[in-house]
Amino acid sequence: MICPHCSQSLLYKERTGQVCSKCKRAYAFEPKTHPLGLHDLRIRRLVQKLGDDGKIKITVDQLWFAVTRKTRKARKSGGDAATAAGCAGCGVPVGLLMLVAGINMGGDAGVLAFFGSFLLIAVVITVVSVWRSGRRTTAALPRERFRSEDVRRWKHIYGSLPDGVVEGTDAAAFRSAEPKAVRAALLCQDPGIAVFLAANGVPQRYGVVLVPDVRQVPDSVPVVVLHDADPAGCLLAGQTRHALPGRRVVDAGLPPRAVMKAENALPLQGPEPGAEVVEQLRADTSLTRDEVDWLANGWSTPLVGVPPARLLAVVTKVLERVTAHTGAGADVDAASDVDPDRRKAASIGFLTWPGEAAR
Repeated sequence: MICPHCSQSLLYKERTGQVCSKCKRAYAFEPKTHPLGLHDLRIRRLVQKLGDDGKIKITVDQLWFAVTRKTRKARKSGGDAATAAGCAGCGVPVGLLMLVAGINMGGDAGVLAFFGSFLLIAVVITVVSVWRSGRRTTAALPRERFRSEDVRRWKHIYGSLPDGVVEGTDAAAFRSAEPKAVRAALLCQDPGIAVFLAANGVPQRYGVVLVPDVRQVPDSVPVVVLHDADPAGCLLAGQTRHALPGRRVVDAGLPPRAVMKAENALPLQGPEPGAEVVEQLRADTSLTRDEVDWLANGWSTPLVGVPPARLLAVVTKVLERVTAHTGAGADVDAASDVDPDRRKAASIGFLTWPGEAAR
């Protein structure tokens, strides 16, 4: 390991107690014992990459998602599942037939029983392997542990977070980011994403107020809805239109189709939503049948998983378009705004999943 202070190469025995034996200074992470093999220099490189070489600020949660990215298994394609199903459909009957024939016939025919058993075992292994690889694994480093232990350790050693990293998920971030003149409202229920946008000056630059609840949206201004690709998020824009009839509501959230088949998206799988929620999703005309099925199976992708620079670029482009028209016929019929805004969101790139996050 390279010492983050003196840049000397250290053997494990030369850094007992996470202290460099050459410069006598402590460091935060020991790659030999950390569950992800983290070390201080890797964290600094990752922060630099995620922050676009210092151009933007990132949050602790965004850093955690990038750190744990490699611990999430890639989802197998539908073709792999179909292959497994075909294998089971053909292999099981043939294997059973060979097994039964070999047992009944006896003698030299016993070899049929052997190969039948072998074929059945192979089919079971194949199906289980595909099933397991098609499910998302839990990150080896839980978010809570990263916040409470790793972040605390870093601040203890260095006195503060790495340059360019901000901390906080408190709702006060919404209030502290209020601009002097409000031209639009950005509805975002994730305080961490609100912290990210506030830290990068989005509210002041575009005259946008960040709100976590539709009841806090100011009168008259258009509303931009930012959400995860999950059941609750995908229903949020429609719920906002219902709560604010006649108000312009722009759905700028992460659509399932942007991540459900993307190689680098790495969606997560959790509990399946209830039947009532699934029915609400099916009634949403902005979602395709495939998207609803994906959500109904418990898949989701959080905004915190979108590379920070990409997320900031998309949000600012949406806000540029929305605030440019504020005041001149901005309050249009909400129903007429659904499809046009989806199409415009696609044209600025949110429907194309960004490249793999920094490693």
